[in-house]
Amino acid sequence: MHGHTYIKFLENVIYKRLYYHAKNNNTSAKEQYGFRNNPFTEIALFNLINNILKALNSKMWVGGNFYDLTKAFDYVNHNILLSKLEFYSITGRANNLIKTYWSDRYQRVLLKNK
Repeated sequence: MHGHTYIKFLENVIYKRLYYHAKNNNTSAKEQYGFRNNPFTEIALFNLINNILKALNSKMWVGGNFYDLTKAFDYVNHNILLSKLEFYSITGRANNLIKTYWSDRYQRVLLKNK
C-alpha cells in the first residue's frame, strides 16, 4: 500500500472501531447526529423543523444561530480529545495509536500547484 492509501485505510479502521465502541456503549448523546449513518441527517432536520413549528404554534419567539463547522476539527486540542477518549474507556494501545497518529502531523494546502 502507498502511504496515502495506508493512512486512509488506518483512518477507516479507527473510525469503525470508535463508532462501534460508542454505539455499543451508548456514549453518544441522542442530539449528536454527526458521524452517524443515515438517516440521521434527515432526523436532525426533522427535529429542528418540528421544534421551530412547536414554538411558533405556542406563540413563542424563534431564533437560530447557524455555524459552518467544516474545519472545526482542525482546531480541536488533541490532549483534551485524548482525555475524552480515556473517559469513554478508549485506553491502552488504542489510545496510544491515536496519540501516535496525531503526533508530528502537518497539513498543507495547494492552490494552483503552489
